[in-house]
Amino acid sequence: MKRWHILLIIGLTGVASLLLATFEQLIPGQQASLAMRLLILVQPAILTVTAVATGQALAAKLGLGAPLIDSWLQGDNTRAVLRRQLPPALAAGIAVAVLMIIYSSVILPLVTDAATLAKMTRFDVPLATRILYGSITEELLTRWGLMSFFAWALWRTTGSGEIRSSLVWAAIIIAAALFAAGHLPFLFTIAAQPQPALVLAVLLGNFIPGLIFGWLFWRRGLEAAILSHGFAHCVNALAA
Repeated sequence: MKRWHILLIIGLTGVASLLLATFEQLIPGQQASLAMRLLILVQPAILTVTAVATGQALAAKLGLGAPLIDSWLQGDNTRAVLRRQLPPALAAGIAVAVLMIIYSSVILPLVTDAATLAKMTRFDVPLATRILYGSITEELLTRWGLMSFFAWALWRTTGSGEIRSSLVWAAIIIAAALFAAGHLPFLFTIAAQPQPALVLAVLLGNFIPGLIFGWLFWRRGLEAAILSHGFAHCVNALAA
């Protein structure tokens, strides 16, 4: 088995976990058939395959990687890798969880009306989906795929022989911005004309964690970003 096999398996498992989400909550009175629910998975599945292939081709050229998976495949000491990844991942996960709690309990009620807030909170995604899709598949899409691609594109465009930290930070910011923008379709499904303050809150509420996860991917590897993202969802779920 190779690294990309593992990434593809866990990424598509995350996509499959979307079947656990009750999309009917977004359209009261309508029941999505199994065929329709399976059709919903086609686009994220294609994007996941593309992201895994992109990261596999480009990440190593930029000093980015998945050291825990690589260590396990090579029969090396995975504990040493975890000792390097876990502390910053857990610390960042707690910080992001606190941000998520403040975002949902303090900021959202301030920037939206009661009806829209009720619709947003009514769509309750199962914790399994938040972990499998939210922390694994989204990190593959955003960090492993997009961030690696933009870092590589900036590196090739500037013609620099070395991978400067400014290039990586630019890629982190771009990927985080796209990660944040990817949450807008859900918002516009709930509210046809959301207030600008609500749009800004949704963007910032996802952009800031994206920066943190991007830094973890750069400095500690893909698994650190995944662990941190998943831990944040778990802490947030316990606090809810």
